[in-house]
Amino acid sequence: MSSCGMTRNGKSRSHGPAISIGIVRRVGLSPASRLKRRKDRRCRDMDESGVKIEVHLIQNFVPSSLNRDDTGQPKSAYFGGFRRARISSQCIKRAVREWWRENNSVTLGERTKKLQQLIKDELAKDADFMAKVKSEDDLIQRVRNFTDSFYAAADKKIPENTNVLVFISREEVEACARLVKELWGELKNTIKDDKKNKQNVELVSSQIKSASASGDIAMFGRMLAEHPDRNTDGACQVAHAISTHRVDMEIDFYTAVDDLNPEEETGAGMMGIIGYNSACYYRYAVVDRDQLARNLARKTERKNGAWSQGLDPEDYKDADAIIKAFLEALVFAVPTGRQNSFAARNLPSFGLFIRRQGGVPISLANAFAKPVWPKREGDDLVHMSVEAMIKHWDDIRTKYDDQGLKAASCFQVGLAAVPDSVKKYEKESVQKAIGAVL
Repeated sequence: MSSCGMTRNGKSRSHGPAISIGIVRRVGLSPASRLKRRKDRRCRDMDESGVKIEVHLIQNFVPSSLNRDDTGQPKSAYFGGFRRARISSQCIKRAVREWWRENNSVTLGERTKKLQQLIKDELAKDADFMAKVKSEDDLIQRVRNFTDSFYAAADKKIPENTNVLVFISREEVEACARLVKELWGELKNTIKDDKKNKQNVELVSSQIKSASASGDIAMFGRMLAEHPDRNTDGACQVAHAISTHRVDMEIDFYTAVDDLNPEEETGAGMMGIIGYNSACYYRYAVVDRDQLARNLARKTERKNGAWSQGLDPEDYKDADAIIKAFLEALVFAVPTGRQNSFAARNLPSFGLFIRRQGGVPISLANAFAKPVWPKREGDDLVHMSVEAMIKHWDDIRTKYDDQGLKAASCFQVGLAAVPDSVKKYEKESVQKAIGAVL
């Protein structure tokens, strides 16, 4: 067994086949030095690659309507044969992005149909270029030809917009503006992806790929159906939050009085209903650290069959900073649905963070296949939910082993005590709990 935990045949006892490393021979290095270099590189790659970070939260909300369906009612789902309150994955990710924006913690892209306007605004910063443009109409048409060719077709009813939302970073907008200037002559018409235009298409693809991705695009990914080479595979998976217990939807009947009504006139000026519920949610998300590092560095090719090859320590450093911001946002960001009516500003009561290297990520949602429910006075729904989740985690670790568990941490608020099996992981604060798995 070598010092990095690998056998001489290149296999790890706990993590399967070792990563294959090509040896670069350098003049002046002795065989012993070359062997040490290869060994150090292999250990480094084993230490850095294959890491996934999980977060499990128990969060109890007062009466609220945080995420509504097309009828205006709080979203729900059936799980384990019972109706549960639900907050969609999209709603949670939106709250995360808005929290990042408010706290200026991660560089953000924009979801917009106004890509043409973004490019024109960037071009307008170059006075010398704008002086050479014949007319505003000419500028509009060539920019539209660019977005039609390389992103999405113009909307038929509103041609200054694309026909789909485009998720794009600031750096990519700047790259698009440079490309419009470089391809100005060819943009009299759209540029087709054919043999005749191969060189121009490759130029655009290479420059756009080299533009650094914004943090939210790297984390959540994006898809352009017409140009799959512009796609980014998301680095995280976010589950729909579901209540740990069965839920009954309730209705708030409200009225509003006209303040200027004469005293003899009674009755409401208006009336209506609002659907709401009160639920304790289980929330789960997992981040693929390698995928995030590749997205940020625009390094999307495997080398020697291993994703980690080609990634630098700086790539992982950038990824870890965004993972930290992601975990913080999951804890602190709350959906905005009907907050002015309900003020459901409740933070999680319990959080469990897990760092795995190898193994498989595991949701603990099945802890609540049988709904948790207080049966007698003194029962605490939140504490019962935490106990059910940790018991399920303990059972999984017993039956399926640790699945590459490298570190774990937890925090709690308002609980008499955390379950015995996770007491050793408890930290004094959310920040310390997050730091323990990074």
